[in-house]
Amino acid sequence: MKKVFLIILLFMGSIALSQDLLINNNPYDNADETTKSRKAFQREKWFYEQRMYPENFIPSDAYEKAYIQKEDLKRSKGIAMQGVFDSWNSLGPRTGFYFAYSNITSRMTTVKYDPLNPSIIYAGAAFGGIWKSSNGGNNWTAMTDNEQSMSSGSIAIDPNNTNIVYYGTGEATYSAASYYGRGVLKSTDGGANWKSYPGNFEGLSYCSRLAIRPGNSSQLLAAMGTGGLYRSTNSGEAWIRIASGRCDDVIFSPTGDTAYAVGSGTGYLISYNGGATFSSNGALSMGTRNHIAVCKSVPSVIYFARYSGSSITVFKSTNAGSTFSQIVSGQNFSGSQAWYDFYMHVNPFDPNYAYVGSVDIWRTTNGGASNFTNITNGYGGGNVHVDQHNVDFHPTDPQQMLCVNDGGIWKSTDRGSTWTNQNTNQTLTQFYRIASDPSNASHILGGTQDNGTQRTTGTLNWSAAFGGDGGEVCFHSVNNSYILGETQNNGVLRSTNGGASFSSATSGLSGSASWVGPLLSHPDSAGIFYTARQTVFKSTNWGASWFSISTGTSGTIREMGIGKSSPNIMYATSSSSIYRSTNRGYTFVNVTNGLPGKVITSVNVHPDSSSVAILTCSGFGTPKFYKTTNQGSSWFSISGNLPDSPINDGLIYYPGAATSTYFAATDVGVFVSNDYGQNWLEVANGLPNTVAIHLDHHAATNKLRVGTHGRGTFEIQLSSFSPVDAASIDAGVSGVQTFASTSVSPIGTVRNYGTAPASINVTRTISPGGYSNTVSIASLAGGSSTDVTFGAWTFAQGTTYIVRDSVYLNGDINNSNDISTAVLVPYLGQTVVKLCEGFNSGTFPPTGWTRKVISGTSTHYWSRNSVSSYGKGTGSAAFGFWNSPFGSIQSLESPVFSTTINGDSLQFDFAYAARTSGATDSLIVESSTNGGTSFFETARYWGNNFNGNLNTAGANVNEFIPSISQWSTRRLPTIAGVNKIRFRAVSENGNNFFVDSIKIATNFIQTPMQLTAAPEGFISSLNGNLNMPDSIRVYLRRITSPYGIVDSSLGVLDSVTKSALVNFSGIESGVYYVSVKHRNSLETWSKAGGESVTAGQPFAFDFTAGLSQAYGSNQTIGISGIACLFSGDVNYDGIIDAADLQQIDNDAIAFVTGYVQSDVDGNNFIDATDASITDNNAANFVGIVRP
Repeated sequence: MKKVFLIILLFMGSIALSQDLLINNNPYDNADETTKSRKAFQREKWFYEQRMYPENFIPSDAYEKAYIQKEDLKRSKGIAMQGVFDSWNSLGPRTGFYFAYSNITSRMTTVKYDPLNPSIIYAGAAFGGIWKSSNGGNNWTAMTDNEQSMSSGSIAIDPNNTNIVYYGTGEATYSAASYYGRGVLKSTDGGANWKSYPGNFEGLSYCSRLAIRPGNSSQLLAAMGTGGLYRSTNSGEAWIRIASGRCDDVIFSPTGDTAYAVGSGTGYLISYNGGATFSSNGALSMGTRNHIAVCKSVPSVIYFARYSGSSITVFKSTNAGSTFSQIVSGQNFSGSQAWYDFYMHVNPFDPNYAYVGSVDIWRTTNGGASNFTNITNGYGGGNVHVDQHNVDFHPTDPQQMLCVNDGGIWKSTDRGSTWTNQNTNQTLTQFYRIASDPSNASHILGGTQDNGTQRTTGTLNWSAAFGGDGGEVCFHSVNNSYILGETQNNGVLRSTNGGASFSSATSGLSGSASWVGPLLSHPDSAGIFYTARQTVFKSTNWGASWFSISTGTSGTIREMGIGKSSPNIMYATSSSSIYRSTNRGYTFVNVTNGLPGKVITSVNVHPDSSSVAILTCSGFGTPKFYKTTNQGSSWFSISGNLPDSPINDGLIYYPGAATSTYFAATDVGVFVSNDYGQNWLEVANGLPNTVAIHLDHHAATNKLRVGTHGRGTFEIQLSSFSPVDAASIDAGVSGVQTFASTSVSPIGTVRNYGTAPASINVTRTISPGGYSNTVSIASLAGGSSTDVTFGAWTFAQGTTYIVRDSVYLNGDINNSNDISTAVLVPYLGQTVVKLCEGFNSGTFPPTGWTRKVISGTSTHYWSRNSVSSYGKGTGSAAFGFWNSPFGSIQSLESPVFSTTINGDSLQFDFAYAARTSGATDSLIVESSTNGGTSFFETARYWGNNFNGNLNTAGANVNEFIPSISQWSTRRLPTIAGVNKIRFRAVSENGNNFFVDSIKIATNFIQTPMQLTAAPEGFISSLNGNLNMPDSIRVYLRRITSPYGIVDSSLGVLDSVTKSALVNFSGIESGVYYVSVKHRNSLETWSKAGGESVTAGQPFAFDFTAGLSQAYGSNQTIGISGIACLFSGDVNYDGIIDAADLQQIDNDAIAFVTGYVQSDVDGNNFIDATDASITDNNAANFVGIVRP
């Protein structure tokens, strides 16, 4: 996998995090002390380290894969947006207000005038996408809310057709919180619609500059940061890399014949053929970040600026870039964080006006003959926000220009001497945390990136409650007038008047802190707040002062949680570790066992059960949503089908009563699960495709709020009851079935997966024939299932019918489980059920069933579990491979039942997921004909994390509990005379096994067959028996060309009798060929002329009776003197040859053992005997002989 190393960032190491995020070769540790002291550096370090920890990189395709997974989830499961979920609505800020800067939005990174209509302006936000104004910046409209990337790098507009707009995604601030893009987007209708052209850019691409060639607008150049320099010759639809290494900037001369590119990786490059080829030029040496500007009116004048060693140096050329000279000396342009905010531009009409952007904008009016002047002075009383990212110049007015920065967008009409705020209705705030006033839903506060803690009391226009970078906000549960907030690094402030004013509240606090520190209110004790740095601090006077209370934690505490029903239970996290206290935070113990080693981003205790808590993690590559039901003693993943993306927050939905609903805020959206985390859906309707950073549930109004890191705050109204989900879980009987009459009343099963009663409509259709019938179910209890009996249906015997049940429930959040189908072939006849067990009774073992210890510990590991197969019942039987000691053998035995006859079958549902340790568990199904005195093997299943016929789900590092979709069904033929079965589990301490819906029944229209055959390699020289029972598939084929398959059935060859009982369903009386396939024997056909078969009547065929029993006598005499199937066709290609020998040889060299195709003699080892048998047959050119 590609890796993107963050050496491009250079700004590495914050005191607040250095003690708990230990990353080898951490690029953040290489910065100078000046850089480390910058607030922007500390902010980015906190944000990005948690996403890459414990590595020093993010996989290059991580975000791309997460978005693909999200889209796949939409296609397969839909989105949760109907009924119970209204659409998301924006709460602003639109805009915020930040003291002297007046209106602010958030970080903007790129801006462009329409070159033909400068009233049209496009601006790109850090992770808020493209915004368009059609009236000179007075009003704005979001244009890219649903695109794959909303991270803005660069904008370019075709000067010949300004409806063509290019959007280079991936913010090029080279900073930790700069989200990587997805290539170049293109619009041909002024931004209304976009098409993605990801090209062959690096998976984590960011775009520093897009340049369109003057005179030929189909040709473009793109500076793609560490991805290099790219060129397109077909209007951005395809791109090729023409220079490797980091490229910061690229620009054409006004004629388009010459192009210039700069970057620490590419060096200084010049092209004299319009960008087709570039050559290196030694006139400039590069810094860490580099920018170049050509004056459009005087193209011989070029400015170059570089950032290196915490300062910016500016150079000028007057000969079109052939040579450069430094134009100012000793001026660093406040450039200590130019890795983050930096540009170089020149007025296109006047080469004497040049601009350097850093913290502020610096201007020369005399071509650099004297020092540049700070014209914004953001920290010295100016009205333009600090941290500059770009400017653009009016296409016809030399006085007018725009600038974008961490506060939004400003306009100047006098070349930058004065500025007008253009932040009007954009919603772009990058929140860290949000909190709603429990007693006033309109009152919300949220900590933001670089724009303080913003506050609203009901309007879309928010204002700063206090400055700095914001963080956590906490209303006290007892008295909501007391509010805590914080600036960066846990600089706590408090309000005693409901947020009207705040004052510092750090008295007693000490030690290094996280960039965003935790703030908690005691749920029911007046005056008590908690926060944390290296230890947990407590206040008993509403936050006025603090004292340290905790022991037992290690490192800087990032997140905390407290039990509402039992405040004695508290959790604190440090990096990837979590600690639990049972005495109100005074002592903690480490309870990290079972977690994935990723930075923990949230922990929440269930409101009505202090034993239950959830936590979320950042990063990639492992499950990131976990739950405990025993106060952290163990954790298990409930990540389900969530995309592999950082999870920033988790929320237990609790509208006054327990539900099965959880929410997750991730880097790729908000998701909901209504089944305790087994399955997730995106809550997407109305929410832009941006980063969801924090969740807040306002209980009084049942509103869910999300703070995004780029598009402000949104809310969605939840219904007054729990989310509802109805499902059709069983379309009734399937396959060949017998009925007493051709007129029947079909039965299906539906389930209410919600927690509240629901009225459901169920429609059954059957085709062919046009049958349709709808039944209404009134008030089906939450969590329960019911059978549905439909109106009478008349069938034609032997016809194959498609049965389809569909449910409708208003507000159903999950439409993916609304339909179930079955294929039914009905006959007149009789079905006799001899054994039926669904484990729905609370008693275990059920009546008549027993569990026995065969070997190992006396502790029983067979037990009842509340999950059921396909969600149809209320329980199942489970064997705890997870906890059972290695070598334990235990069985679950049925009661004695009526003796089976030929044609009976055993059917059961089961679920198993292997443990990632590689342990191999086994489950053997055994039968008895003497009431359990002795048993013989019917089928053997095994599973591990490589493969196995027991596996129904992927390997799991956590204890396995199956979801509805993780079950499978097996149907095994039984021999006549069976009156008891058992499931025998052999443990290697793998993962759990579940079995349900066990049934043995007789269908009298089946046609049973007794096959006798002996695989050559399996015959034992000692007793003439087979070395082991083994499965064999038997086919009935027509006797006329092309000899099509009528039916097939899988049976088990008995090792002594060499016979297997198979059953054919729905066949007609006639003459058929019998052919057999065994796992490593040659496919063998019955003798010429075929065999007469009467439907419903048992018949037999014996290949061992003589060589002539096979078509063309294509058998061999085995060591026991009986006719045997040729062994050695390991690869099933119909001929025994060198390819089969090669496979056996490979497996022998690799010491492969167990039930594999290359085990020709059935002794579970691959050795010379297997090769010898195969070699002999290969030497005789043995192959299939058939009509």
